[in-house]
Amino acid sequence: MTYCHQFLSNLSSLTRFRLHTGNVNGYTQLKVRRFETSAEELSACLDLQLSSNPIAADFKVIHENSCLLLCDNDHMDNYERDEIKITMKVFLSAWDVQQIDQAVTSLKEQLKTKDIEVLILSFPELDLIDGESEDDEHRRWFEKVKPLYTYMEKLVETSEIASIGVSDFSARQLKEVLEHFDVKPSINHVRLDGCCQVPPELQALANDHDVQLLVHNDPTPFPTNNIFKTFCEIDSGCQKAVCSPLFETTWLSRYSVWVRKRSIMTSKGYIVQFIRKHD
Repeated sequence: MTYCHQFLSNLSSLTRFRLHTGNVNGYTQLKVRRFETSAEELSACLDLQLSSNPIAADFKVIHENSCLLLCDNDHMDNYERDEIKITMKVFLSAWDVQQIDQAVTSLKEQLKTKDIEVLILSFPELDLIDGESEDDEHRRWFEKVKPLYTYMEKLVETSEIASIGVSDFSARQLKEVLEHFDVKPSINHVRLDGCCQVPPELQALANDHDVQLLVHNDPTPFPTNNIFKTFCEIDSGCQKAVCSPLFETTWLSRYSVWVRKRSIMTSKGYIVQFIRKHD
């Protein structure tokens, strides 16, 4: 039996599982390459890990929250917790509070920490309605945002995260959140497609409310549903079964671990949750 077949056999009883790349910075092949997007980096990482790492064959399913770690993370033990800063960005596939909870819980378990300094949330795209006015669309968007942002506020209140970030918010969207929530976002992650300047209105609003505008290279939306297709490459004898995907992605998180006083990134990785597709 090939390890691809064995790996899929281990997943046969699951409705979901999680995959953790471990420290992407540990691979010289990835560090010397320039990726246009984080999705390209993740795809290259999985290609490298799944084609060369037989750990996939040894993955023993324990429960529905099993997480397959593809490389070692012990290097983080070199630092005391107060010496490092952990940031994470969660990409949601649906307007679902449980996806935030699962992503945060999984990262804390994998990094063996009780708290996370920064949580940036990438909200799902809003379905378009023909003929809907811009104002009505904005109101519908905000109704979707409310429960998710409220949940992040609770994570701050319980000290599970220290600060909240949002992603690709326009000036109008950021203003809405600033006016309606007690815990203000400290970061707005922005992607500057086709230009090199943040819109002046957004810049002014961020300056007035101490919101950092940080540039990212994440695709919008993140092509999460293509990730399981990477398994097609790990064994030619298993391609037919794997290329008819058994699982699709519900959420994906990317994290970075920084050494505070030295301002260096000691670790960066991805965690992805897969859920079985319904026939």
